[in-house]
Amino acid sequence: MEKMIIKSMKKVFLEELNELENELNEILKKYNAKTIDEFKNKISNGEIKGKEVEEDLEKIKVLEENINKIMKCLREINVKSL
Repeated sequence: MEKMIIKSMKKVFLEELNELENELNEILKKYNAKTIDEFKNKISNGEIKGKEVEEDLEKIKVLEENINKIMKCLREINVKSL
């Protein structure tokens, strides 16, 4: 029973992770950036600017935090499943 619960939790976390990564990639794609660092460099260089860019940067920060939280949970689940 415990293995089934762990497997279900892992599935849910992986689905959520996939959604968050897709959302992040859509934002980066909008600015023709492949990575968060590239996006931030474009802001620093003045290539992109404006209110929408600032809002998207905030969204990226939240997405990064949530991705990291889910990754941590997945690591913990993987340890428990050993």
